[in-house]
Parts: sequence; structure tokens; C-alpha cells
Amino acid sequence: MISPGEGLLGFALLCITSLLAIINPLSATPIYLALTDGYTVSHRRRTLRNAMFTGLGILLVFALLGQTIFTFFGITIDAFRIAGGIIFFGIGMDMLQAKRSRVKTTEEEEEEGMTKEDVGITPLGIPMIVGPGAITTVMVLMTQADDVAAIGIVYLSIVLVLAVVYLVLLGAPRINVFFGQTGLNVMTRIMGLLVTVIAVQFIVDGARPIFIDVLRAAGVGT
Repeated sequence: MISPGEGLLGFALLCITSLLAIINPLSATPIYLALTDGYTVSHRRRTLRNAMFTGLGILLVFALLGQTIFTFFGITIDAFRIAGGIIFFGIGMDMLQAKRSRVKTTEEEEEEGMTKEDVGITPLGIPMIVGPGAITTVMVLMTQADDVAAIGIVYLSIVLVLAVVYLVLLGAPRINVFFGQTGLNVMTRIMGLLVTVIAVQFIVDGARPIFIDVLRAAGVGT
């Protein structure tokens, strides 16, 4: 159980930082500007709102149905944590090299998006903002939320992080000028370091009970 007070505060911090680092809105600003190039201000904002509602809907659905998905496919929580950690580690390593992870979007998806009249739902909403990494993060966090307060923190974190993403992308033109490509690369590397640390922690959390079960089955420590 997550203890009240400091435990819940720490869990809230984990939820917000892991989601924010995985989505990394700063690294998305150049692609967002390229996809919406030539849009009027009102059209760009409408597109961004569509992307946010798409991302919110996707994350809420997977937060609600995560346990059902595990049960249906016979997936254990620990195995999912390990798999999620491996995905995060790959994304984090790409970010440490200031590269856009292809787990989020492929070149083909970005090129197709350039020719679309409305890119809000795809590729902007999914998979650029909310991709496999963000979905996996939410599902893993829900497995760690073992009471009503913790579950509420996960849902609130989703809303807060997407609100931050919305504000960052809303100011994308100014942010792009202020940071420049070098500044954006530095921020991406910092976020990448955080993602890799979270990835290792998820793998450790998933592997620990498996190793304990293996040792017990072998009669070690009994």
C-alpha cells in the first residue's frame, strides 16, 4: 500500500515527472510547428485542442481498462513493468542523443501528416503526443495505485501534464526562438536522463518479485 502523506506526495511526483518526461513537449515543438505550418492562429489552436482531447481520451481509456487488458491477455503486472521499462530505456537513450524516438512517430507518419488538412487527431494527438511510451506509463502507474487516493493522483496527473503540454505547444513559436535547436537538444538530453532512470526503476520493481518467487521455488531462504 502507498502510505499517506509523504508516500502519496512521492507517488504524485513520480506520476507527473514520468509522464512529462516521456511526452517531452519541448522536443515536440519543431514537429508541431512543421505540421501546422501555414495555419492561421485560430486554426493552429483548434488543431492543438483536438490533439489534447485525443490524447486525454486515449490515456483515460487505457488507465480505466489497463487491468482488464492484463487479465484478458494473461499478462502479469511485473512482466508489464519490465517491458515498459525496456521501452522507456530505448526512448531515453534516443533522447540522450537528442534524437526523436521512432517509438513515438515514424518518418512516414510525419511526412503523411504534412499533407493532411487536420493533423490534430493523428499524427499530433496520437502517436506524437500520446504514443506507446505515455500509454505504457499510465498503465504501469495504475498498477502501483492501490487505493482511491493513488488512483485519483494518476488521473489528476494525466490532466495536469496534458495541460502543461498544451501550454508549451501553444507557445511553441516563441519557445523555438528562445531556446534554439541547441537549447532544445540540451533539455531533451536532461529529460532523457530522467526517462532512463525511471526505466531502470520500473525494471527493478518488476524483476524483484519474480526473482523472489524463483528463489522461493528453489527453496532458497526457506
